[in-house]
Amino acid sequence: MTKNTPSTDKPNPPASRPSVILDKETARYIFRALLLTIVFAWALIKLQSVLQFLGRVLAVFSPFLMGGAIAFVINILLCPLERIWQRICKKAPDKLTRPVCLTLSTLLVLGILFAVVFMMLPSVQESVYEFARNLPSYAEKLGHWWAGTVQFAAKYGVILPEYAMDTDLLMDKITALLHDEGSGIITVTLGAATSVFSSLVNVLLALVFALYLLAKKEVVSAHLKTLTVTVLPQKSAQRVLHIVSLTRQTFTNFVTGQLTEAVIIGILCFVGMLILGIPYAGAVSAFVGATALIPVFGAWIGGGLGAFLILLADPLKAVWFVVFLLILQQVEGNLIYPKVVGKSVGLPGLLVLMAVTLGGEAFGVLGMLFSVPVCAVLYSLYLEFIKNAQPQMPASAETEA
Repeated sequence: MTKNTPSTDKPNPPASRPSVILDKETARYIFRALLLTIVFAWALIKLQSVLQFLGRVLAVFSPFLMGGAIAFVINILLCPLERIWQRICKKAPDKLTRPVCLTLSTLLVLGILFAVVFMMLPSVQESVYEFARNLPSYAEKLGHWWAGTVQFAAKYGVILPEYAMDTDLLMDKITALLHDEGSGIITVTLGAATSVFSSLVNVLLALVFALYLLAKKEVVSAHLKTLTVTVLPQKSAQRVLHIVSLTRQTFTNFVTGQLTEAVIIGILCFVGMLILGIPYAGAVSAFVGATALIPVFGAWIGGGLGAFLILLADPLKAVWFVVFLLILQQVEGNLIYPKVVGKSVGLPGLLVLMAVTLGGEAFGVLGMLFSVPVCAVLYSLYLEFIKNAQPQMPASAETEA
């Protein structure tokens, strides 16, 4: 008889669930994602207050942002001027290079700006007054044309209303419109000029800030690079510095190309208007060249306003100007822009059109100005991403192929 020996096998314990342990990087990522989601949701709920706050912040920092833009434009002239100075004045002290070249480039930019503005304003005023003087003759011609139309229609049994205009009453109305205190065109124009000159302090502050940036641009750039490398991880810092370098180069190429195109368009427009005998050649050409800084639509905007200015003085010459502008736009769109600006930013024409349209709808004139270089930067980053994302073919496969 055998004893039943107890089994030494112990029952298997129930399988325990694997414990989920989050490392520090995953926890930080989740925390940041939750925090950004909460902040974004709060910003959507308080959208009006957030926009008002951002508007106030932008108004406070607007002189410095404007100063940065001015410094960027002046720096485009400053760099080649410094190279020319060093070639010509090799024996001059190095301490004189920056002050002399900075003064020359600043005076050149401001001189061009004031020349364009003060060339256009007298022509606009003269054109308005000339239109007012010629208005009775325009009304008389219109009356004769309408009388002939009425007689021609009467032959076929069509009765048109008689046309009669009191030219003296019309001139009184035009004079009141031009000089009426508080609501006249001149008063409104002076009011607009007063509001522009009221912001002179901000412009001067922006100019001083721009000159300081350009005088110490190497020091400021070194400090910003050090701050970026110190605050961000190494890989992120390199990425940010690369994007900044790409943005600077793209904007420089764009501004240089647009300025070159604007000068070419202005000169061609001036020469063509002189040959055709169209009035206000200098003012209209300067205006067309200035608005040509806006890609695609700029020259059309300037040409439309120029045509209106010529229309006030000579309607027939305005028609000739429109025809000439159509031909000039074809030359500009097919020859000048692709050679001068298209290659400088490396952006396809379709993306240029989309960028200008969307930028103008969202941010007005400034959006039309800066949408193309911003889109060019994004397009370059997209190309880099596609290039890095593509799998590299091994060397053996390449040789077999």
